[in-house]
Amino acid sequence: MHAEKIIKIRAQLASAGAAGVLLSTQDNIFYASGFSSVMDGWHLVEPIAALFIPTDMALPVVLILPEASIISLIVSERGGHPVHLERIATFDMLNFCSTARAEDAHLALPDDLLVELERAMKQVEGQCQPDIIQAIAATLSRHLSENDRVLFDDLRVAAHVEALTGQSTGDALDTMFGARVIKTSDEIATLKESGHIADGIMAYTISQLGIGTTWAAVEKSVAHFMIDHDVDPLPGSPMLFGGAYDLVFRPDLFRTPVSRPFQGGEIVILETQGRYKNFWIDINRTAHIGPASQPYRDQYAAVREIFETISGRLRPGVNTAEICKFQDIAAAGYLDPAEKLLVVAHSVGLVPLESPVRYPGTGLHGAQGGFVVEAGMVISIDCLYFGSALGPSHMENVFIVNETGAEPLYQATLDLVEVS
Repeated sequence: MHAEKIIKIRAQLASAGAAGVLLSTQDNIFYASGFSSVMDGWHLVEPIAALFIPTDMALPVVLILPEASIISLIVSERGGHPVHLERIATFDMLNFCSTARAEDAHLALPDDLLVELERAMKQVEGQCQPDIIQAIAATLSRHLSENDRVLFDDLRVAAHVEALTGQSTGDALDTMFGARVIKTSDEIATLKESGHIADGIMAYTISQLGIGTTWAAVEKSVAHFMIDHDVDPLPGSPMLFGGAYDLVFRPDLFRTPVSRPFQGGEIVILETQGRYKNFWIDINRTAHIGPASQPYRDQYAAVREIFETISGRLRPGVNTAEICKFQDIAAAGYLDPAEKLLVVAHSVGLVPLESPVRYPGTGLHGAQGGFVVEAGMVISIDCLYFGSALGPSHMENVFIVNETGAEPLYQATLDLVEVS
């Protein structure tokens, strides 16, 4: 699985004329090697590990981590998640590693663990360095010259290494997104697992709605449901948009707090978000507390027709910006005003916006310029109508692009949900 990803990264590096890439952000290290650490959850301001991938296949892929964390590689492999690496480089993290080196007369490691640990230690190259920057610098110096251009996914790390060694550096963002946007078969299998779970989350969320309940109660209940199904909810709330809104719908106020119970007549935007096995879940549906008016149902039907028309255009070779143009779709004439319909297509993976567009990809050019769709991409289509006359109507699905078209990742109904 990871060998295939390394091949894709090396192809991107060759195209960029780089001698290698130094990855030190959590998602990229996990993508290329499968390595993750409990310390990733600490959200430290500096990296806790790094991965060096040389363009030259004759040179080794080197995982750089605290010396005391080498045992985690064995634990991960025993748990069925082997880490892809060819060499190891180490550094000291605070005083954790020096403490780990101290002998404990009361602890005897099992023989099988000692064998595995000895095998791992044979992969270690060089001396344990005082910090991660010096470990990175030493690794690059062992395998490359300072004139060889190395791409970094953290330019602060690049600046410190360059100051230390004079290493020629560049930005790895385009290289990594270029590799990550085309999913491997294993990634697609995991995403399909997440699709089934997302459908279950949406069904559960809808079951929690009704007159008399509160948005806060729904959020807490859905977060617990996600955790019970191995999904990490979006920090702060598993629901991006919030629920009922007083007076008018304000799209700039995501997660609008609503403490009063639903009374009927509220429109509830259900965009449940979280991560399953590090892959992003991004499903969006609309619910109405109590029966909706016929004009609102008609508006919702128009948005759905536009959504389904655009989704039907998704196939290899098209540009995402072009397929998202909806003015030629007859249903747009039912929206008042149609200009309040936001339509966007973006790639989904380890992060919700993994599209191969120039940085900053969240700028206007990310939507207006788009990108060319290829088989193996996993793309979300968002149709978000912010009309104020009748209220919002939103829907979103993620699609796996194949050789001839695209298949939806989520099967939850696109019908307007009306709950009592």
